[in-house]
Amino acid sequence: MTPTAAQPRPLPDEPHDTGAAAPGDDGQATGWASGWARRPDHATLTRLTPEALGGFTAASDLASCLVPLLRALNWLGNPRHVAEALPHFADDLDITGLRNTMANLNYSSRPERVRLNRIDPRLLPCLFVPDRGAALVVTAIDGRTVTAFDGGARAEGPVSRPGQPGTAYFFTPLEPDEPRTAAQQRAGWFAGVVRRFQGLVWRMLGITFVLNLLALATPLFVMGVYDKVVGARALDTLGWFALGVGVAIVFDTLLRGLRARMLAYIGGRLDAIVGNAVFQRILHLPTSYTERATIGAQVARIKDFESVREFFTGPLANTMLEMPFILVSVLVLAVLGGWIAVVPLVALVAFVLLGLVTVPIVRRNVTEAARVGSRRQEFLVETTTKMRALKQAGAEDVWLDRFRAVSARAATASFRTAQTQNLLQTASHMLVVISGVAAMTLGVSGVLGGGMTAGALIASMILVWRVLSPMQTLFMSLSRFEQIRSSIRQINALMTIALEREPNVMAHPLRRLKGRVVFSRVSLRYVSGADPALVGVSFVAEPGEVVVITGANGSGKSSILKLIAGLYKVQAGSVRIDDKDIRQLDPVELRHAIAYVPQQATFFYGTIAQNLRLVEPTASDDDIHWALAEAGALDEVLALPDGLATRIGDGRAEQLTASLCQRLNLARAYLKRAPIYLFDEPVNGLDFESDHAFMDTVRRMRGHATVFIITHRPSHYDLADKMLVLEGGYLRLSGPVAEVRPRLNLDRI
Repeated sequence: MTPTAAQPRPLPDEPHDTGAAAPGDDGQATGWASGWARRPDHATLTRLTPEALGGFTAASDLASCLVPLLRALNWLGNPRHVAEALPHFADDLDITGLRNTMANLNYSSRPERVRLNRIDPRLLPCLFVPDRGAALVVTAIDGRTVTAFDGGARAEGPVSRPGQPGTAYFFTPLEPDEPRTAAQQRAGWFAGVVRRFQGLVWRMLGITFVLNLLALATPLFVMGVYDKVVGARALDTLGWFALGVGVAIVFDTLLRGLRARMLAYIGGRLDAIVGNAVFQRILHLPTSYTERATIGAQVARIKDFESVREFFTGPLANTMLEMPFILVSVLVLAVLGGWIAVVPLVALVAFVLLGLVTVPIVRRNVTEAARVGSRRQEFLVETTTKMRALKQAGAEDVWLDRFRAVSARAATASFRTAQTQNLLQTASHMLVVISGVAAMTLGVSGVLGGGMTAGALIASMILVWRVLSPMQTLFMSLSRFEQIRSSIRQINALMTIALEREPNVMAHPLRRLKGRVVFSRVSLRYVSGADPALVGVSFVAEPGEVVVITGANGSGKSSILKLIAGLYKVQAGSVRIDDKDIRQLDPVELRHAIAYVPQQATFFYGTIAQNLRLVEPTASDDDIHWALAEAGALDEVLALPDGLATRIGDGRAEQLTASLCQRLNLARAYLKRAPIYLFDEPVNGLDFESDHAFMDTVRRMRGHATVFIITHRPSHYDLADKMLVLEGGYLRLSGPVAEVRPRLNLDRI
């Protein structure tokens, strides 16, 4: 690492600081220290500029319109919010991506086909996408003169073709959601989402009513043919009958297609709304909820909605729409067949009674099958994520035996569910057959008694089967309804969990922290009934100090960092940062304001630059080069074939050496230039040279950031201004290194 490496760009509205070397610097150039001193005040609201979005480069006309559009709308939020609202690969932003970005910034959008000069000036500013040409941000219309920012030319001025046709997009700030009433809370979150589509549901019910009327054409046609055509040999009458039923079939086909499109739309919209809401909710759950759950359990939460979505897009939805209108067929059946109409009503009562008896059994079997099925899925997820460790331990046979046991329980539960389903199918088949025989018997008696014609008997039997069919389908779907009910209950329960912060809230970043951290008799217990992780811990870290934390495994070292980062809440005592109780701070913004380096480096699908910008979305390429240089990884990254554009994550990070991964982990934290740094065993996987580079960086941080380092390395103790020694959750020793180190029992560490 040399003093000529890339430096971070000067920050606006801050004086240039040549920076004297911080205490402990070992003769390095003073420019490095100034790099740590110049931290941006993220709480300052400034007018948005393209340069403030870090690595975002507008490669399309729509992408180049984003910043001018926000400026025209007088958006004065923090640039970080815009950078976070952008898609993962945002340079070639299209209209869908731009509207989604604006939605993430709490703007609704409304498209309208219009000529450019016909836009109402009162609706400006707006985005205009012409049929031909680059997108425009329209800011003023005065008579025939249209002033706009041209996304293609990247310049603002009069538009040469003010009369061109296209689509205008008008953006309106979203109002905060109103608090839910007590009735809405009782109904559940999912019911509130479904109510959005009640207008469409009413239209589908109207269409279904018309379809049921059109469905009467077939039995009436059959009755007419037997009674009016066959006996009288009236072929001309047959032609009119055929024409009438043909018209009914055409309209039936068109209306069924329309209803299918409506159902598909509802299914697709629910998939987007509920699926995104569930995933967003999981992301904003407190850490105490997510860390205690396995990966498989988290996946199961997301998969809960699949059964609900399949209901709205499958045949069951059509059956549910048909059920209210079987009375139409029963009324017509009463007119044609008299007492035959009693048969489907009795069958309906029998289905209801049988359902009341079997529902508890079905519910118990479905619950058990879901539980063991989830356990089997968790086991499979654990296996795939830890395959290398299994092979290294040679535990394939042991793991196979465990899988057989888990799979056997799942198979047994599935067998019981299938057995119950078969019993339901058999019972429903019996009821339908008995009902059909009873209807035929009554009908034949009516024909022989002269009360009805043979054609009416055939038409009545068609109507009987039409009424019995949806009853049988619903009865056989009891297990399916239980699965849907369970999934909706899980979704509603998830939506009632208190979050760290509501997802759509864009809170103002914290004012620049000084970095003073005070623990006052802090106690923490992760799970009730478990041993406490911390008991009565008290210490003070002044701004700019380096604090080394050491102790045996499980002594509570990492718990201290998790509390400072706001990942957990204390059960007793208080944690204060800059004389503010941490419980009064927004935990999300607190984690944005501090830097945390975990023991294991974790990377996500994307490039090296994108992974580094996850912690600082507005960072420029110069900032990234500087952070990589601080971590001693710049030359190695630039030597890669694609440099900063090298794809990692999604298994590709294994192509990098463990040392480089850990240095990238450090660089990601350095990029923040935060007032507080939390290092948890930061040199795992680093070689001797990289370890010394890390120590040099910490020396440069001193005086500019409060640094906490969890370590067992005696060489790191020399970095510390203060030292904390933990044992079994208790703080056994604390104070200056010169006082603590002689009293340290190395055998306990």
